[in-house]
Amino acid sequence: MTSRFTVGVAATVALGVAAAGVTTTAGAAPRKNEILIKGELVWRAGKSVRDNQRFVPHNAKVRSGATVTLRNKSKEMDPHTISFVGKAFLPTSFESEAAGAVFGAHQPQGEEGPFIAKVDDGVPAVDQNAPLAVNTLGTGTTVGDSEFIAPGQKRTTFAVTAAAGSRLFYFCAIHPWMQGKITVN
Repeated sequence: MTSRFTVGVAATVALGVAAAGVTTTAGAAPRKNEILIKGELVWRAGKSVRDNQRFVPHNAKVRSGATVTLRNKSKEMDPHTISFVGKAFLPTSFESEAAGAVFGAHQPQGEEGPFIAKVDDGVPAVDQNAPLAVNTLGTGTTVGDSEFIAPGQKRTTFAVTAAAGSRLFYFCAIHPWMQGKITVN
């Protein structure tokens, strides 16, 4: 009886692992030169809240000159940013100088000015409709390259123009735990 029980448990675990592999990999993996925003907010009244939105993959490799597609597959209708900073300036908490600088850079210029969706080399991009050229990293007080992803926006693209050998660290200023790195080949 004990051996039958052990075999049954082992078979159940094996099927569970196989099924888990199928459900987590089927259509979930990003394609080449693609970064996904995935996750959701889990709210349990009287107990907890958990926001597991994230960039996938956490580490990507891209050739210099390549176009990267950022797809928003999150189950939430949250806004996001993809904001590039030096590694030392990635947020370690909600209180982040880098996030404050990013928010300031995306604000309209003057009372009547348009919202700034793309910040290129620390200033509003000349053509807000063109793909962002990513080659400048921000610091705690200065903004590098950054793009705002509006609620419900499903995709955007940006061109990696940084030199081969560069490491481009990025985060979401709205969800500072969302972080990643692009290694430029």
